[in-house]
Amino acid sequence: MKVKSQIKSCHCEGMRYKSIGFSPMWQSPEADYITSGNCFVVVMRLLAMTLFISFLASCGSNEVKPSTASLTSSDELPSQTSAHTRMSFSSDGKVRAVMNASGVRVFEQKRHTFLDSAVHVDFFDREANHSSVLTSHRAYIDDNTKNMTAYDSVRVLSDSGTLVETDSLLWDNNNHKLHSDAFVRITEKTGRITRGHGFESDQDLVNYSILLPIIDAPSSTFENPNNAPAFSSPTQNLGMPPPLPMPPKEKRRDSVR
Repeated sequence: MKVKSQIKSCHCEGMRYKSIGFSPMWQSPEADYITSGNCFVVVMRLLAMTLFISFLASCGSNEVKPSTASLTSSDELPSQTSAHTRMSFSSDGKVRAVMNASGVRVFEQKRHTFLDSAVHVDFFDREANHSSVLTSHRAYIDDNTKNMTAYDSVRVLSDSGTLVETDSLLWDNNNHKLHSDAFVRITEKTGRITRGHGFESDQDLVNYSILLPIIDAPSSTFENPNNAPAFSSPTQNLGMPPPLPMPPKEKRRDSVR
């Protein structure tokens, strides 16, 4: 059944559109012309449809892609890990040090080893006799030179009773000496305490020296039955630098007028 309506002309942007009440938008020439109000509604619908299609296109192009974290390179991962490890260091066919640690990480490409916890090192003299023991929380070993740097609560106790306490200490595998640039505290068996910086000693703690020492001793060590001076210069060279000479004073010259 054909629905008839009053024909009214309408010009929308130079074009004539035809429509009837409930029929499709585009009709044959016999269809009625749409009114000016319906023309505005059609334009708004087209604009809304265009905006909706643009929104869908923008959502498709701006998809959130999951971030891909960079994988850790192989040289940053340890090639070997072990627990409760024992290592020996030899020189001239004789064992000079035996190290025990609770956690060990070996980096073969970087040529170094980390000792993570409970580091315990036993040192031996040239006759393979036990001479001292070193303990620390952590340590680092250079696999090329086999030198070990202990740090974090380092303690070295010799069999003769000398105790060295510091924050970091280097053991040289080549000459079997101990070095430290940190603050050092040395307690001898007699009770004398020496503090300072720049520590160097053999691994037996027999011959050592520090820079700018501060010596604390009990009063009994200063008792002298021969009425000698209570304070005397130490017989051991502790590495004290000589005092700097004072610069010469310039002589004033009176000006002659």
